[in-house]
Parts: sequence; structure tokens; C-alpha cells
Amino acid sequence: MSALTEALVAAQKELPTAIGRDSQGQGYRYTSLDALIEATRPILTKHGICITQEPSYVTVGETLRPVLVTRLECGEDRAGFSTPLIVNEPKSMQNLGAAITYARRYAWAAALGIASEEDTDAALPDDGVPF
Repeated sequence: MSALTEALVAAQKELPTAIGRDSQGQGYRYTSLDALIEATRPILTKHGICITQEPSYVTVGETLRPVLVTRLECGEDRAGFSTPLIVNEPKSMQNLGAAITYARRYAWAAALGIASEEDTDAALPDDGVPF
């Protein structure tokens, strides 16, 4: 078992399954990014786990698509994944910033196995496509 896996197993014994939802969205409640980080970072630090998140891009055909790259690190061990950034029209830096914050919250909670949203899996966007 890798050092990262061992550290995550130990940390998840202490991490909450869910964190109180302190913010209100469009018809749902969620845990804010700062509350999520505040509740988890001390436990991650205790177990030597670092989470980094940075905007990046992937090439799809000839088009560059924005993504958020989330990485967990412990010593020399690393694991990571990319989350698509959905930027609403009009495309602006403010909308990109909102997409980054939204993706950071989802990716942070997902990487640690923490529920931070009300369960809205039955609700799809108007076009029926999840992203």
C-alpha cells in the first residue's frame, strides 16, 4: 500500500462523512469552500496529506478546454484528477473564477469522500446533459 493510501485511510477515519451546509444556492444548500477546507485541512495536515488545486486546460480536438486539476500528495506519492470548468455566458474572468471555486468545492469533497451537498441527483439541467 502506498504512503498516500495509508495516510488517506487514517485521515478518513477522522474526517466527517458530511459537513454542515452553511450556504444557500439556487434551490439547494451546500457547504462553502472555506468551511470545507477549515473542517478538513487540520486532519489532512496531521496525516501528512497535501491537496493542491490549480486551473489548467486540456486539448479536445483543436479546442482548449479549461479544467481544474486536484492533486493529493503524501511524501513522494501523488494522485490527481481533472474536473471540467463550465463557464457560463458571457465568458468573463468573473465567470471563470466562479467556475473554479465551484469545481474546487466539488473536487475537494469528492477527493476526501465527504458529502457537502443536498442529494439532487434526480435534477438534471434543462437540456438533460449533466455537463
